[in-house]
Amino acid sequence: MKSKLILAVAFVLAGVLAGCGPSGGQRGGPTTAADNAACALIGDGAEIFAAGAQHFGYPGVDAFAGSCEFNSADGRRGGEIILYTPESLHGVSPQAQMQIVTTAWDSQTQTPLTSVEGLGDASQMAVDLPGYQTQIAFRKGGSLVLVSARSGDEAMTGEQIARAMAAAAAGNLAAAH
Repeated sequence: MKSKLILAVAFVLAGVLAGCGPSGGQRGGPTTAADNAACALIGDGAEIFAAGAQHFGYPGVDAFAGSCEFNSADGRRGGEIILYTPESLHGVSPQAQMQIVTTAWDSQTQTPLTSVEGLGDASQMAVDLPGYQTQIAFRKGGSLVLVSARSGDEAMTGEQIARAMAAAAAGNLAAAH
């Protein structure tokens, strides 16, 4: 009897908590791609993450303008993109912000960081990060873009996903500015 009462209270509490707070894109919740400049840099993600890919945009927090998470329908491919703009950096240069990020990456891998050609003014790629992630940072104009990717899909590695995301973002960033 006591366990049934505890279970009933847990269900009521879960229902109350689910009803609390704003929904949708408010206060850090997901938005649609049209509402988020970071998501717009990749688009719907089907070319990289295959048909049925899902994406969730999040409004900026701290110094970034927005972020977007992408996942394949089967969950084997995933990636995230973060966009920094001159406005979101609040006076910090994209160069300085990129240095902070890449210094942190460098301390987390024994593999030297490398540059990726054709993305923008400067780029760095880190491989073999915790969770078998590949991450790319690049600056283009006044913007800084960070990409993180992982893969459990033999058809496309995390590095291939990161490179494809960065290339798409660089092309769309040029079109947007």
